[in-house]
Amino acid sequence: MSDMPRWDPYEFATGRAWDDIAELASVVVTNLLVVGDVHGEARHLSKAVDLAVDVGAGAIVQVGDFWLADATWSRLNPLESQFMWTAHDAPLPIIVVDGNHEVWPALSSYARTPAAQAAVASRRPLHLGGSIWWAWRGSVWTWGGRTFGALGGAVSPDRHSPARRGYRWDDEATTGADLDRLMANVDAEFGGSLDVLFTHDAPAQVRGLKATMPGVPWDLREAAKHGRGLLREAVERTQPSFVLHGHWHRTHRERIGEATEVFGLSADGMANSAAHLTTHPALGVRYMG
Repeated sequence: MSDMPRWDPYEFATGRAWDDIAELASVVVTNLLVVGDVHGEARHLSKAVDLAVDVGAGAIVQVGDFWLADATWSRLNPLESQFMWTAHDAPLPIIVVDGNHEVWPALSSYARTPAAQAAVASRRPLHLGGSIWWAWRGSVWTWGGRTFGALGGAVSPDRHSPARRGYRWDDEATTGADLDRLMANVDAEFGGSLDVLFTHDAPAQVRGLKATMPGVPWDLREAAKHGRGLLREAVERTQPSFVLHGHWHRTHRERIGEATEVFGLSADGMANSAAHLTTHPALGVRYMG
């Protein structure tokens, strides 16, 4: 990646449609690197890109808290712009599943544009410029003959803080409408099932994760529980072989039900903050990094 950072304000710009891009074709992307939360840090993203190149990945999927931001957000700062340009200039596609800590005022505004609505109609991730794609909630696609879907979002446990209130979170939580959109797209494209589901939070069936942040108000705990319940329903209905998620900043691997194995990724370039997913000869996932 370039050693010359760019500081000029970044602006989302959709210049490409997923199904028209040769490097995103199903027959081309047969292995990928899945990356946990990077929180807008260019050094963590650069480390992930270097690892993806080393393993010959055709794409990166980042499972939320990427820090998607652009110049329409009045508080955009140079470090956030540098981070977005680092992603923009990456040598392979980066597909971002939204988390709770994206810059939702910018992202939600862009979601209402004609370009974004065209992506929703196509059921494919939305181009945000350069190498950056947004796997909005309900987007689906195929790689290596396998079926993939995204259902991002989560509730921020610290959003009750006076310093944080009203900052970014109006559209952070997964909703029933998001689940309905995913299921409609999976039904239309793949007959109701997925091979891999990417999420930000963990589905409610996961039992091995326990919250460690004290003092979270009851209403936020209930909202987070509701979101994980929607992910549980998504897993039960699509029966993926693998679910990969972030949000908890912890390595966690657990089988749920008869069909599904869950991989939780740590964050910020730490151990097991990435996983290598291959589609052939068998679908498989292993921790890396």
